[in-house]
Parts: sequence; structure tokens; C-alpha cells
Amino acid sequence: MTENSSDLVLDGNAAAGLLQQIFVPDITTAQIQCGKCGAVEAVGSLHLHAAPMGAVLRCSHCDGIVMRAVQSPHGRWLEMTGARYLRF
Repeated sequence: MTENSSDLVLDGNAAAGLLQQIFVPDITTAQIQCGKCGAVEAVGSLHLHAAPMGAVLRCSHCDGIVMRAVQSPHGRWLEMTGARYLRF
């Protein structure tokens, strides 16, 4: 029997259990690395710039945008292109 790499590819539903475990803990204690300056800090120590629809979280070292969160009638969005990683 040959092993085909396509046999190992599943859709995103297969990751549901893992993703639920990741997104349940207190996010403010998770460590996040700024993609701009490389500083690592707790999400709770980022600087919040709040708006009625959501939030912009900036690095407390370089003021780079690390995370954006928006809530609207159409859903919730989380954009983290300014982060290298988020560790719980």
C-alpha cells in the first residue's frame, strides 16, 4: 500500500477540537509576538485603541498594530497580521 499525501489532507472541520481548546483560555494572558519589533508580551499589556465596532491593539514597545477585532451585525473578525505568533 502506498501512502498518498492527499490521503492526509482533511477540511478545516477536522481541526475543530484543537481550535476550540486554543480559543477557550483567557486571551489576555496569552503571549503574543509583535511582527514589527519582535517584542513578546501578554495580550493584556497591549495598548487598546477602542472604537464602537471593535478594537485595535498596538504593541506597547513600538506602537505597531498587532491585532484588530471587529464585531458587526454580519459577524466577528480577528485580524492578526501584525503578530508573529500567539501562544497560550
